[in-house]
Amino acid sequence: MSKKETAFMYEMCQRQFDEMRQFYLDIGYSEKQADKLCSSCFGADIVVGEHSAYQNDWTFGRRFKPRPEKKKGLFGFGKNSSAYDGMVCESARSMSAPMMGMAAPMAGMPAPLMKMAPMPMSEPALCEEAYCDGTAAESDDQWNTAETHSADEVEEESTLDRPQIIFSANVNTASWSYLRNKIVDGDRVDKDFVRIEEIINSYKYKMKTPKDGSLFSVYTEHAGCPWNKDNELFMVGLRGKKVDKDVSQNLAFLVDVSGSMEDNWILVQMSLASIMSKLKKGDHMSVISYSDKTETVAEKMKCGDFDDYVKVILAIDGIGGCTRGSKGLEKAYSYISDNFDKDANNRVFIFTDGDFNFGITSEKGLSDFIYEKRKTGIYLSIVGYGFGNFKDNKMEALARNGNGNYTFVSNPADILDYLHDKLVSNLVTVAKDVKISVEINPQYVKKYRLIGYDARLLTKQEFNDTEKAVDGIGSGHNVVALIEFARGHAKQQYTSRYTETQTTDKQDEFAFIEIHYKTPEGEDKVMTQIVPASVLEEPEGRNMPVISLLAAFGLAVKDSKYKGSTDKAMLSELFKKAEESCSKKKSDTYSHFSVIKKYIG
Repeated sequence: MSKKETAFMYEMCQRQFDEMRQFYLDIGYSEKQADKLCSSCFGADIVVGEHSAYQNDWTFGRRFKPRPEKKKGLFGFGKNSSAYDGMVCESARSMSAPMMGMAAPMAGMPAPLMKMAPMPMSEPALCEEAYCDGTAAESDDQWNTAETHSADEVEEESTLDRPQIIFSANVNTASWSYLRNKIVDGDRVDKDFVRIEEIINSYKYKMKTPKDGSLFSVYTEHAGCPWNKDNELFMVGLRGKKVDKDVSQNLAFLVDVSGSMEDNWILVQMSLASIMSKLKKGDHMSVISYSDKTETVAEKMKCGDFDDYVKVILAIDGIGGCTRGSKGLEKAYSYISDNFDKDANNRVFIFTDGDFNFGITSEKGLSDFIYEKRKTGIYLSIVGYGFGNFKDNKMEALARNGNGNYTFVSNPADILDYLHDKLVSNLVTVAKDVKISVEINPQYVKKYRLIGYDARLLTKQEFNDTEKAVDGIGSGHNVVALIEFARGHAKQQYTSRYTETQTTDKQDEFAFIEIHYKTPEGEDKVMTQIVPASVLEEPEGRNMPVISLLAAFGLAVKDSKYKGSTDKAMLSELFKKAEESCSKKKSDTYSHFSVIKKYIG
């Protein structure tokens, strides 16, 4: 669409424009291709303005261009223009809250879904002074419709009352992405969005690779507990086998172009370009957009030509309006099913804020739909956007029930980190439905607790239920868990009238690890490993300084009741120790060390 024809535009500062162009060049697009991608986004022109900064850095309102020759209607918009399209601009700030509440129904949308800031009555067009001045954080909360699960923290247990702790693997990174962006931007963190296991698992640890054809290797380490000097830490790590063969990809990209996604479309476009740049000859993709209607942009397109990628991306039109996500999901799964390749990675990618408000909308309804589809061998990846309208609960449930994963994107660094650099491990699944049991010997441990995994605890019945849907593990991926424990001989705290737990006589064992999983073909497997008691006498492992820092950081930002003596002074000490223990990696604003350093202050 040419600039003459379009009625919409995004305005960004020169720095952001240059960063966006360099992003496309860095992931393999030519200068000509990068220039095309930098010229428009989902039917709107991208232009450089005079502003030096914007709220949330990479969040843009899709701005309406007034047409002077048309008679202006209510709120100053052209008579033939869309009120909703014109009013989603987050950066204009002077319309009153009551007026906003009145405007939403007129646009056919419920007011909470609009999440718009006040707009000046006299300047419906691009108003320079209205761009994000950093003063709206407090008022934004009243329009925040983000949702997440708020699970109670895992409790401390006696090893005699509960000898096993059972949980499902978590390979998602959304919580860490959310957290690091909030801290870098200096925004308030909602502790309900903090999942400590995702913070811990976002780091790549040094663990032995699987041998003898195994899909996993199990790795353990032991150290003292920094925030509770009377306790100790036990790390359990799983490393997935790295797939040697080049697996072809059969993907369907499902793009949310509804109104609630409007200020994140530039990031969606960059995400699509990033994933497509990793595809090669022999791979296939379909692209579907959805809002109140579903559009097929490309079907079973052959990959490998960057010019084709640019054409497809620029053909996506930002429609606005409501979100009939279930219809889009049906079409995406239908495309993959109709073109299923048993030798390929068959996967649906969803790019959304999770706000499904037409069709199947409930978390359970969506989960049930995905659960049935996962039985056909089609995997799922979800890329989430937008702080204020972010439906974390729905996306986490969809990923878990679809044998998939999801991450959160708020800037180009997130895209490069999780969609570009780690794409292969996210795409090729080596094991499905990974469930882990750690049974600790009460001869050595009197009480313990699993750090994180609050919403992922499983019962013994679920552990042995081969149909229980949980996450899988990708090629070369690592999953770790950290257990805090107090050494000593356990006592049974809660007695039963008819049964009494007996302590084990296996003096040479500290713990027994059992893993239930399925092969990509669906075969049920069990893997076990005994951890010898000698682990308690070994020196601190090489990964413990970093994982201790990340766990303490998670306990602090979550304001956990188990954070013990954790404070910024202690985090500073752990930070120095962790930095010294690992090879210095490329430093950037969003790295683990940089984020924690900023949090410490």
